[in-house]
Amino acid sequence: MVRPEIRFYRRFQKPEGFASFEIAAGESDLWIAVPKGVPVVPLREALLERLLQVRAQIEEFGRRRREFITSLEPVEVPLFAPAVVRKMASEAARVGVGPMAGVAGAINFFLADLFEEFGAEEFIVENGGDVYVHRRQPFTVALFPPGAVRLTLGLELPSGTWGISTSSRRIGHSLSLGNASLATAVCPDPVLSDCCATYLGNSTSPEDARQRAERLYRELKVCGVVLIEGKFVFAGDLRFVKLV
Repeated sequence: MVRPEIRFYRRFQKPEGFASFEIAAGESDLWIAVPKGVPVVPLREALLERLLQVRAQIEEFGRRRREFITSLEPVEVPLFAPAVVRKMASEAARVGVGPMAGVAGAINFFLADLFEEFGAEEFIVENGGDVYVHRRQPFTVALFPPGAVRLTLGLELPSGTWGISTSSRRIGHSLSLGNASLATAVCPDPVLSDCCATYLGNSTSPEDARQRAERLYRELKVCGVVLIEGKFVFAGDLRFVKLV
């Protein structure tokens, strides 16, 4: 296992009224925010324990079924496989990518039930390019293209539960086969959004990105935005806002 790269963008993450902390295991490096007043210490311990459990299930299954880790195409898994493995395989099959395309989103998803257990009515989980959010009011997510010196563009999302995932050929250790500088997918399911971000990130041209984004919105109702060759391509009901 390797330590993930420094998450330089976290210095911008300061949601008002929230307390934040980090947990890490292997390549997984999570920044988590919950409303102030939530018991952070026991919550952090429970989240770290769950993170280790989920990672162990994925790694153990991968040792027995190596193609689950290495395949760039959907992989069938048995019904008795761990829930996280089945979820990754299922969402990857809907998109047409390998199951590991959804690993970060899956980790976020399988940690989320702990927030309610500890009385957190809202939460934000940032796991590299993948964010899982439950908010009771509208919120804005900044887009940070590679090479940008400041945050100028954001996506405004309504209250609710959202997976917001980003892939890039220039940032992160995840595999990208395309030319997209930034590819972001948005939908309520963080595993699906993670797989879709990989799919969008594999775009080779603006026209390819347009076709991929339109297909995801048409078939899966996943919104997407891609920055490729200096052009923005998007599909779905997205509200862009200028950040001051």
